[in-house]
Amino acid sequence: MSTPDGPSTKNQALVAALQWGLVQLFVLDTLGRLLQNYYRATTDAFFPPDWVASIQFAAPLGLLVGGIGGYRWVTSGQLATSASAHRKRVVFVGSLLAGWTLAIVPTLAFQWFLGDQLFSIPYFVLPTLTAVAVFVGSHLLAYRVDSESYRRHRTRLLGAVKGAFAGLMIGMIGFVAYAGYLAATRTTYSLSGGPGIVVVVGLSAIAGYVLTDTERSGDRSAEFIVLLILFVLAFSLVTTLSMVVLKVVGVPLLGLASSFVWPLIPLVLALTAAGYLTYGVQTTFYRRFVGR
Repeated sequence: MSTPDGPSTKNQALVAALQWGLVQLFVLDTLGRLLQNYYRATTDAFFPPDWVASIQFAAPLGLLVGGIGGYRWVTSGQLATSASAHRKRVVFVGSLLAGWTLAIVPTLAFQWFLGDQLFSIPYFVLPTLTAVAVFVGSHLLAYRVDSESYRRHRTRLLGAVKGAFAGLMIGMIGFVAYAGYLAATRTTYSLSGGPGIVVVVGLSAIAGYVLTDTERSGDRSAEFIVLLILFVLAFSLVTTLSMVVLKVVGVPLLGLASSFVWPLIPLVLALTAAGYLTYGVQTTFYRRFVGR
């Protein structure tokens, strides 16, 4: 049972479910990507064997199985339900989600410097090593770093992550929009968004770190990060389903421009909605979810 002053058992069970579901998802997805890159680096076949693809397809199932297990472990009393244990789970889940999402940035940097060599021996392991570093870092931050030391730096860290997420969205929006412009105005062109996205994310992370200097602004940063991730997933799903429905009913999708317009929709909507709800409405979804 949770302590009277601690988070509710329901909140603890939800966070534990998310933690263990993410761990299962991470293991299967990372293993599948490693094997896929290995076969791409060592064979002439672009696509890996079916059994490798099945590992990646099983990743969502791992999220479900791990989530059910984590939820049952807390509700049955097999996991600690103190406020300290819950706080550590929240830090682990948050840092793993944020780090795993932002792992695309160092991968883009590797591709920027290595080009096609990234998918050759021995460089094909770099994306996997990045993912493993994120997992290890999340574990260390949640379970090995002193809680008082973490609280002293929490505000700045959240500000840096918020800036990195905002920079990633802005960089991707700019890249897609510019690619669409080039496609519409030129017959041939060569474009790589990696360098621009890496620079924008780096500068935005620095700005977020410097400008986030109070506990309240740190909580606002956490709210923004959580809402942005949820909105990107939700709007991407809705956009994809809308495209499928429009194709089924025979509605044209703007021809060539559609391949650039549609990817912009969920990114722009997610960034706008997360910013408005965090700093306009000032919602408290994050605080209610983690029990703070």
